[in-house]
Parts: sequence; C-alpha cells; structure tokens
Amino acid sequence: MTSTHNNLRVLVVDDDAQMLRTITDILKLNGYIASGAPTGLGALDLASHFETPAAVALVDLSLPDIDGIELVSRLRQISNLTEVVILTGNASVDSAVRAMREKSYDYLIKPVEPDHLLATLGRAGERSERRRAEAGRHESEERLRQIFEHVSDALFIADDAGTIHDANPAACALTGMTVDELREVTLESVLPEIAELEISGGHARQLPGVSGQAGSHAGRARVLDIEAAAFAPGVLVYTVRDLTNQTRLEEQLAQSQKMDAIGQLAGGIAHDFNNLLTVIMSYGSLLLSDLDEGDPRREDAQEIANAAARASGLTHQLLAFSRKQILEPRLMSVNDVVTGVEKLLRRLIGEDIELATTLEPELYSINADPGQLEQVLINLAVNSRDAMPDGGRLHITTANTFLSAEHGGRQLSAAPGQYIMLAVSDTGVGMSRDVQRRMFEPFFTTKGQGKGTGLGLATVYGIIKQSGGDVWIYSEPGKGTTFKVYFPRAGEGRALHLVPEDTQASPRGTETILVVEDDPALRALSERVLEANGYTVLLARNGIEALAIASGHDGHIDMVATDVVMPKMNGRPLVEKLTETRQGMRVLFMSGYTDDEVMRRGVIDGRTAFLQKPFTPPQFARKVREVLDQGKRAAS
Repeated sequence: MTSTHNNLRVLVVDDDAQMLRTITDILKLNGYIASGAPTGLGALDLASHFETPAAVALVDLSLPDIDGIELVSRLRQISNLTEVVILTGNASVDSAVRAMREKSYDYLIKPVEPDHLLATLGRAGERSERRRAEAGRHESEERLRQIFEHVSDALFIADDAGTIHDANPAACALTGMTVDELREVTLESVLPEIAELEISGGHARQLPGVSGQAGSHAGRARVLDIEAAAFAPGVLVYTVRDLTNQTRLEEQLAQSQKMDAIGQLAGGIAHDFNNLLTVIMSYGSLLLSDLDEGDPRREDAQEIANAAARASGLTHQLLAFSRKQILEPRLMSVNDVVTGVEKLLRRLIGEDIELATTLEPELYSINADPGQLEQVLINLAVNSRDAMPDGGRLHITTANTFLSAEHGGRQLSAAPGQYIMLAVSDTGVGMSRDVQRRMFEPFFTTKGQGKGTGLGLATVYGIIKQSGGDVWIYSEPGKGTTFKVYFPRAGEGRALHLVPEDTQASPRGTETILVVEDDPALRALSERVLEANGYTVLLARNGIEALAIASGHDGHIDMVATDVVMPKMNGRPLVEKLTETRQGMRVLFMSGYTDDEVMRRGVIDGRTAFLQKPFTPPQFARKVREVLDQGKRAAS
C-alpha cells in the first residue's frame, strides 16, 4: 500500500492492542497522521493536545473506562468538526441507532477489511474537509462582517446603477440615514463626490476634496477621501474616509505655528522699538517742558511727541498679538467694559451705523485686564465700521454659556466648561474663507493703501489668547460678520475697577536708586529724570556690573530699577542675587516685553512692580515713588 491521502489526522480508540496497532499502521502507510489510545480517557487526553483537531475519530463502542457513545459526545466538545466512525464487534440495530443518534458518519464491524476501512475513512475525511472549509468560509465571512460593521471608514456596496445594497454604521453616520433608507436611494444622491471618480479596471480613487452636500453635514464643508474597488461583476465597494476633522486640526496647527513664529518676530521688534521710543518720548517730554507756550519750536516738539505716541500704540499692538505684554488681570464684569466704552464706540462708528447692546443681567465675572478688553471691543467695532461703508447695524451681546467637548472640538480649542461670551455682529460686506484664514495675521488687511495697519484683529487675537480665551468667527460675503469671544468664568468674588492714573506733577525723593539698563540712551535718561527729582543714582550697564557696584557701595540702596532683558545677566536673576544681601531693597522691573513667565506671574498677583516701556519721565518718576512708598508702608 502506498501513501495516497492528504495527511489527515485520525484518532483510533480501541482496547484491543493488536487491533489498535494494526489499524494505526495501515493508516500511516496510507498517508494519514494516525494516533491511537486504548482507553476513552487516554483518547480525550490525546485529542485535547492535538495542534489541529482530528479529522476522523475511529471509536470502539466497548471501552474499559467509559462508554464509547459518551466518548463520542466528549470528543465533539473538543471539536465539532471531527467525523466519527464507530467500531463494533457486535453489530446490531441498537448499536446502529446509537451511532446515528450521535451523528456518527458510519460504523464498521470487526474484523475490518483494510480496503473497506480505507474507503470509509476516505469518505469521512472528505466530509470532514468539506465541513472545515465551510466552517472556515463562515468564519471568514463573519470576520469580514465584523470588519464591515466596525471599521471607521464609511463603506457602501452599490451596483453599476448606483443602487445601494449595503452600508456599514460609519456610512450611516456620514449620511445621517439608516441602512434601509440608504437602500431606497442612489449612492450619488447621498455622496455627490463620487461623480468625480473615474473608475478604470475596477478601481478608482478621488483625492480629498471639499463638499458641502447631503445628510447630517448639509451646509457644512467636508473633506472626503473616496476609493472604489470591484467587489463582484457589476458591484463596487466604495470606501469613504471623512478627513474633515483631521484637515481642520492640521490647518489649526499650521496656523498656530505660523502665528507663533510671526509673534516671536513681532515681540522682538517691539522690544527694540520700545527702547528707542522711550528715549524719543522722554526727551520730547523734557523738551516740551523747557519750551514756553509761545515758542515757535514747541509745535515741532509736540509733533515729535505725537508721532512717538502713535508709534508706541503700534508697538503695544505688536506685543498684544505676540502675547508678550504684561497684563494686569482682575476680577471684572464684561458688561461694565461694554457700557464704559459705549459712548466712545458711538463716536467711532458714526451716525449712519446703529449701535445696539443686549447684555446678560446676571453675567459671570472673568479674570482679565480691563484696558485690554476695551481694546478688543474698540478694534472689533472699528473693523465692523469699515465693513459697513454705507451704514448698517452693530450689535454687541453678552451671555453666560457652556462649551461642551463636542462644541469646542468642532469650532474652538477651548476646554469644556463655563464661559462668558461676548459677541460683536455687523451687517457689513462679510469675508470670504480665504480672508478668514488670514485675518488674524499682523499687517494683513483688505483695506486700501494707507487705510489700515493690519494690526487691529491681530491685536484682538493676541489679547484674547493671552487672557485664556478663544474666538470664533462666522462670516459670509454679503451677509455680515459675527465675532464670538469666549472668556473662562472666574471664581466667585467682587469685581474691581481701574483707578485713573494720577496726572499730578512728578513726586520727588531723596533715596538712592540703582538703575540697571544696557541701552546707554535710556541709562542717561533715567539718571537725568531721577536726579532732577532729588534722588541719588547709581548706574550699571548689565547685571554683572550691577552686582559689583552694589557690592562696593557702602551706603544704603533703597531700590533697584532694572531692565528685564539684558546681556550677561537678565533682571530677575540679578534681583535674586541682590536681595540675598540687601533684603529691604525695593525692586522695579522695566521692559518692552518679557518671556519670563515667573515674572509675569509676579506682576499678575501683585508681588512684582513693573513699568511697561515706552514710558515718559513723569510716568517713570511716579512709578519709582509708588514702589518706594509701598516699601515704607510694608515696613511700618
């Protein structure tokens, strides 16, 4: 006999050792993988350790430990794909009925003819293979069904006419329809983008594109990646990946990175310009104070001062955009700011534009810098005014609101929670999507030459972001624009109000002040202003020199007034070193901007005195006196 079979595994169970050995030898010679066991329990142990279940079990009904029929039942628990052939030495109708009841494929009567044995096992093996193939096919189909049901991409199965035969849950979510509803419509009616597919050779692909069509996405732009592949003759599977959120996040990241890069540049420019402007404004102020009212040179000096003040406003806008300015937030009501600037806004927008306000009477408080929030309102109002050259309506609204995770993920980067919403809406010309994508960039403007700096909305963006808020815009050409600004709700407490700046003459003093400034013009200016007001002044070009001067000075140093950003050693580490030996010394930081977050925190919570550049001599003198007097009050 030769090997003719496909390495099918056969389990032989017979308590007759000679019969067991004979049958297994015959099977092995004919290409079967045969294993034998003389007992039922032994057979169960073998079957449970097979790498692949036995295709056929040849089972003697009469076993010493357990009944053959019971063994068959327990073998089926291990694998229900194993075909069973009963071996019996005592054929009877009863044994045949028992064998059939256990769904055995056949039974053989001992003694068994080898040819009969092989023929029976051959048929049983073929049946086992067919059942295994069918089970495998069912398993594969179930696996495909599970993939079809749970894959995140939308899948549509449709014929050449576009009739939908099946769709998965992701397809239902994409279209907002059930499977039964989809089967009643054509694919193109719910997925117009497929019209752009050119199917060739049973396969097609459409690169991501924009559409505002159909289903739950009606009226909203979406980005879809669509592929089509042949499933059967005349039937295609369409795979649709919704890239809308991914594309939006990528655009937000790219925009954020671009704005941060521009902000770094703007902050650096503002820092250098503020030093120059402090010198120009201060010497202009000193020149004006030295000129009589009738002096013909006074008008020229005033024009210099006015130009410097306008330039100072531009640098403040750059700092606001780059989020490098030092804010002084406090608990406040947005309603107070709106009512406080309402008269100014009416003058700014003109008589041909109607101004209306709708303010939430029980509005939550926020932590923000009131002056900066005023700037946001003014800039948005001016932007709306310019968008309504023929008149229109400007509406300012406040409201308490809650931003959910879903709402924020769709429109904003703000975390879920309670917010105060400030909305500024106009009936102007509106903006295209291209303009909206660039509107917060500094120096970008759609206005004519000489009609705008392009810093208004950039300033708005920077102030809102630095204040922990977010902004959302809705605009369409010809349909006006709405800006919605969201600020996080603050904790409970009493809202405070700004104290107007003292406009009296510069206060004087006799204390000793160490001035640390790397700009020589500012250093000389500081010395002149302070000495003119009675102070003793020590000058240092940088932090290292300041430490040396302080170490060699035998007298008392009442205050150090230092720039924040300097070569060799910045202001904060200098102050830390100085206060180790001169603990009672007062400190005033001066800067056009700072990246020092520790110092920012100190200014915010009132522990750090700070003077923003550019400043005038009176402002400098008043701030110095204020810091010194605070020290005296603290000592007493």
